[in-house]
Amino acid sequence: MIKSIKKRKQKVLLLITGSIAAIRIPLLVSQLIKDKYIVKCVVTKNAENFIHPFSLSILSRNKCIVDADQWNYKKSKPLHIQLCDWADVMVLAPLTATTLSKWAYGNAEGLVSSILIANDKPIIVAPAMNTKMWTNQAVKINIERINKYKNTLSLEPSKGLLACDQFGIGKIPPNDLIKLAIKF
Repeated sequence: MIKSIKKRKQKVLLLITGSIAAIRIPLLVSQLIKDKYIVKCVVTKNAENFIHPFSLSILSRNKCIVDADQWNYKKSKPLHIQLCDWADVMVLAPLTATTLSKWAYGNAEGLVSSILIANDKPIIVAPAMNTKMWTNQAVKINIERINKYKNTLSLEPSKGLLACDQFGIGKIPPNDLIKLAIKF
């Protein structure tokens, strides 16, 4: 008789930054849980302006981690290191110009930035920003910089109607594309 081998559930660390596109992330979390992934969410202070950590906690079945959780004297290991060790794959969605700049230049200010600097696991990047920001020379240089990191898969933003009522490139890639990238 052949024994079935249970595949270990993949652990996804979802890093959420402060873009209006963050409102699409709870649906992504829900879809990942439905697909049997183990999900933990980390939100920046600015992301909390768009989505509530409590909602992400309920959807992910794990406490949503916020910037204020970064330094806890009761922990024996820094949280950003602990989360990097825990994850099989990371998803940075949405990626804002601010977080991109911090990451590209090694600025570890804040929990998400510290995780990005300490990370050596595969990371899927889903940018979202206004067309003028996305096409700005500084942003282009920073994207080129992170695309050279061996563990980074950067998805292109989509074209469409943006939150600023302009049509252009800068929409966060669709959740289905992000999910597909996680599988590989």
